[in-house]
Amino acid sequence: MSASVDGYLSIVRKAHEGRLKLPAFQRDWKWKPSQVILLLDSLRQGFPIGSLLFIQANPKIDLAPRAFRGASNEAESVTTEELVLDGQQRITAGLELFYGDGVNHYFIDLKRLETLAEERMVDLDETISIRKFLSDLDAEDGYCKRQPKSSDPRSKLIKSDLLWTGLLLDDDELERAISQYAKAKPEKTDFIRHLIGRNFRPRSSTNIPITTIDGETSIEAISRIFSTLNSTGKMLTPFELVVSVLFPKGIKLNDDVETFQELEPFYHKIDPTGDILLQTIAIFDGKDTKKSKLPKTITKDNYERFAGKGVERLAASAKFISDRVGLGLDASNELLVYPVIFSPFAFVWDELQNRQMSAGERASAEQKLAKWFVAAVLSRRYQQSTHDKQARDKTEIIRWIENDDLPEWLTETFVTRLRPATPDGAVGKLLRAVTNSRGLRDPLTMAPVGVGAEKKPSAKHHIFPTRWVHHLSGWVEKEDSANRALNIMYIEPSTNGSWMNCDPRDQVNQVIEKRGSVEAAKEVYRAHGITGAAFDILRKPEKSRQDFYDFIAEREAFFAGFFSSNYGINRPADVADEDDMEDDDER
Repeated sequence: MSASVDGYLSIVRKAHEGRLKLPAFQRDWKWKPSQVILLLDSLRQGFPIGSLLFIQANPKIDLAPRAFRGASNEAESVTTEELVLDGQQRITAGLELFYGDGVNHYFIDLKRLETLAEERMVDLDETISIRKFLSDLDAEDGYCKRQPKSSDPRSKLIKSDLLWTGLLLDDDELERAISQYAKAKPEKTDFIRHLIGRNFRPRSSTNIPITTIDGETSIEAISRIFSTLNSTGKMLTPFELVVSVLFPKGIKLNDDVETFQELEPFYHKIDPTGDILLQTIAIFDGKDTKKSKLPKTITKDNYERFAGKGVERLAASAKFISDRVGLGLDASNELLVYPVIFSPFAFVWDELQNRQMSAGERASAEQKLAKWFVAAVLSRRYQQSTHDKQARDKTEIIRWIENDDLPEWLTETFVTRLRPATPDGAVGKLLRAVTNSRGLRDPLTMAPVGVGAEKKPSAKHHIFPTRWVHHLSGWVEKEDSANRALNIMYIEPSTNGSWMNCDPRDQVNQVIEKRGSVEAAKEVYRAHGITGAAFDILRKPEKSRQDFYDFIAEREAFFAGFFSSNYGINRPADVADEDDMEDDDER
């Protein structure tokens, strides 16, 4: 290894030209615009921004160099001198700031600075006053702003008093821009020359310590070094670690996952990060699925043996559950709950596909799989210690299918805590999925609604609108909440817009008029899990807080009956009032 220092702008220039590149296993750029602006402020003030770690390029070791995001069009063809192991975020931010070839442009907001200078009574003829102002200035003052990339960011200086940060890269370019601004707005000459000038350029004293690894270092050692880095204050995820572990073995995990996601849309919906695939490979190989252990668990051998089959079985099981339970995964993962359940599911699904079964046996097995999924959500089974449950479930479910040996946790699963469920918690999503499977129609337009490829764009409508419930007699704002899953139905956005502040009685009266009779309206609502008794509550001319809770209780009874008749999951014998219990969010 060797140590050196280099100026920040020099480093960014090398990345733009292509002399500095990234190894293929590097994570993608993840910084937010606010982080880019903070970096600019640090550079302006000459604050240290940390050290960098490079490795010399060596044609004997194929690290598949790729150009930085925002590098020049010729960068890929330029001979690589060094690759960046630690520093990608800071260097890419510089490319955004000073070359503008990314998706954003950044600007010094001169109007904002002028206002700040006036508020703080800066004397533009006094160097000490200007220096104090610049020393006190920081990113939170909002002097730098981001805008989508435009074809001519330079023109915004005269038009909008926005100085493109790309002009800070070169003294001559900056001086030319300052002169043009002063000529166009002579009353601001002192402001642009004395306060702005070169004060927002990165300090020439901002030299970055660089450690460079010898190019003869083995690819395995390089991978280990990369795996232990803590970049930009955020540890690499287990998936990113596995990427670096497999890369020396000739496996480009990122590329593979992207290909799998393109080929299998249902797989993509349940595993956008690739983590579920790695856990599935571990399950197929009988290994621990704990995420922190995946970098040691996943090997070249088990990846090549099980990755393809794992993706295929994940996609098939996701489609099965989506179709059976109503998750709508053909269009969205909005209703996806506990994606970690699909790893053991894929293993069980594979076992079933490899068996000779009669139609009756297969139907019974599939019914048990659907019950397993629904019961896992109702019992919040996959909220904690998921890897332990994944390992147990893959064997217990097969034993249940073979010998009708019901897993103990299933015997203890009941329909409880539906009333406090929020729309986007685990149980709330399940309730929405259940109704989504019932051929929903917008009560006014009769358009198919819900989540799915064959359905119209839909809104989650609060039947007792959150903006209206304060009209209920006895309603206590600090104690009561209308944001419950049992107070949700799917309708078209246009219908939702007209009903957002509307008494539920007015809603159903519109539907009765549109459908031609009370019974026809009730039939439409029944598909949404709103019983005749619940419908009658909505029609009451004067409603109280108790009516709201009676409506919630009616819908709870509907869903309890649904889970009992369709999955054999019942309510406990003694059902307590659970309104004071909070819903658990999906984890």
